[in-house]
Amino acid sequence: MSEAEATPIEGGRVARNRRRRSEAFLSAGLRIVTEEGVDALTMSRLANELDTAVGSVYRYYASKDELVAAIQANAIDKLHRSHDRSVEPVAAAVAEQLGDPGEPPELVRLVALGRWFCAAAEAYPEEIRLLNMVSARRTSAMLPETAAGLLPPTMALVAAVAATIGAATEADQLRPGNGLARAILWLTAFGGVFVADDLAQHVPDVLGGGRLVRQLNTDLMVGWGADPDAVARIDTAIDALPGSPPLVR
Repeated sequence: MSEAEATPIEGGRVARNRRRRSEAFLSAGLRIVTEEGVDALTMSRLANELDTAVGSVYRYYASKDELVAAIQANAIDKLHRSHDRSVEPVAAAVAEQLGDPGEPPELVRLVALGRWFCAAAEAYPEEIRLLNMVSARRTSAMLPETAAGLLPPTMALVAAVAATIGAATEADQLRPGNGLARAILWLTAFGGVFVADDLAQHVPDVLGGGRLVRQLNTDLMVGWGADPDAVARIDTAIDALPGSPPLVR
């Protein structure tokens, strides 16, 4: 094999190794931030966690602010990709199970979206916790480059949620309202309930097991004008799915 032929293979392997290394930094950093807070994350702490030299961290991220921005953007992007993989197959499976005429497809997708978010709390607990931290953090307190790096993935996820809400509104399944505002309200409200679940051992009859977040999911949709009986039927159909497709991927 000539040197020219070998170069792309080597370059591909190097790029894959770099991505794996970067993912390891982001995963360990996410765990530290969500368990102990942003202040607990330092470049040396991250290096110790992965048993590597601190210089290795700096080769990937020039500063802590750059590292934190990358952790936040990566976590939110992971949630967005899960949303894109999960919601539509569940909505399609529910529509097939309900049969014709079934329920309005826009409302089915809306309920499936809410159930995806409930399930994501178990599948992606650190990412969900970080989303809540980001939504509660004032952008004005961030460095401009941190805010600039975080805004696109956050708004992409919000826009995906807003599009589903908007479609249900246009189909007269919800009362008229601002889809973007409702999406932000939905995401931030979910985040608060997920945090409250940490108190489940003290209030076991109310918190824990995702019960409160499912109640919030229903209450918000019904409060926006969705037919409560239709929402209940769709919820029941989702519960009856055999596990394929899963609620979250």
